[in-house]
Amino acid sequence: MRMKFAAVGMLVMAVLGGCKDKGTASTQPGSAQGARVLNVYCWSEYLPQDVRDAFTAKTGIKVNLTLYESNEMLLDKLQSGVSDFDLVVPSDYTVAILKRQNLVQRIDASKIANWKNLDPRLLGRAYDPKNEYAMPCFWGTTGIGFNRQAVGDIDSWKVLFDEKNAGKILMLKDSRECLAVALKVMGKSINETDPAVLRQAGEMLKNQKRLVKVYNSDDFDQTLGRGDVVLAHGFNGQLAKLVASDRAKFGYTVPKEGATLWIDAFCIPAKAKHVAEAHEFLNYLLDPQVGAQLVNQVSYASGNVAARAGIKPEILNDPSIYPSDEVIKRCEVMADVGDQTTELIDKIWQEVMLK
Repeated sequence: MRMKFAAVGMLVMAVLGGCKDKGTASTQPGSAQGARVLNVYCWSEYLPQDVRDAFTAKTGIKVNLTLYESNEMLLDKLQSGVSDFDLVVPSDYTVAILKRQNLVQRIDASKIANWKNLDPRLLGRAYDPKNEYAMPCFWGTTGIGFNRQAVGDIDSWKVLFDEKNAGKILMLKDSRECLAVALKVMGKSINETDPAVLRQAGEMLKNQKRLVKVYNSDDFDQTLGRGDVVLAHGFNGQLAKLVASDRAKFGYTVPKEGATLWIDAFCIPAKAKHVAEAHEFLNYLLDPQVGAQLVNQVSYASGNVAARAGIKPEILNDPSIYPSDEVIKRCEVMADVGDQTTELIDKIWQEVMLK
């Protein structure tokens, strides 16, 4: 993000990231005979149990939640044609791919009274310029969480390629986000399409792999918090919560070379069976009080601008969650780079994972 985490997280991600907190299934899609249900495929922290329970208590609609940890997992699921989801939460560039492949349907904003609460800065983006297929939910950045006591303060992606940090590094299990790190070190755009440049970035990741302890897009914050690693590539929301728990020990940075600004959004799959319930849930999430509750629990910046009044000041004023304009200026939103480049990225990532 996400999250996507990311992501993400991705003005969310979650937000964005994330999920840009960006799993494992908590419940499986399905419905009892005659019951109203909603099957959601989402990043790991975006929809806490109490929020889902409150929606069920209000509407009688049971929310079945299944989790994933990368946009690639989401794409594979919908492209397989066997999924049974009514709402999914892809990141920016993934929305464009889903649209192009006719895997999502239009959202009817006239059925979402709270649509007016969306942050204008997240609307009209290139992945959905007419705001027809996606409802932004969270946004954020992808950066590095770090243990200050172990590595001091850092400001560059280069620490993730430094031999002295061997065995102490966590990288997201996400092809686009990992390639983005290498590309930024090279001074390139995260949306690079030149095959030669992408292969060079891939070689950087192959050489880095022996330094990496784990690839993880789920509980990367907890892995850093436990001390299993001292550097964690991840989405800002989860890492911001860790930093807030002990600012003397942990920090989060968006490296000086630039990074991903991710926006995660709700979409309705083309084969969704519970479209009315999906619209009802989207409207519920855009309620100002519900939106504030979500941010206060998940620590990702929200696409619900009306929720700001209820967000805790310590979250609203945390630059790890709501970054400054200066930070935002050095970030990029991921774009759909086309099928040919996507296939190359998939091949490069497989080579990295198999090394």
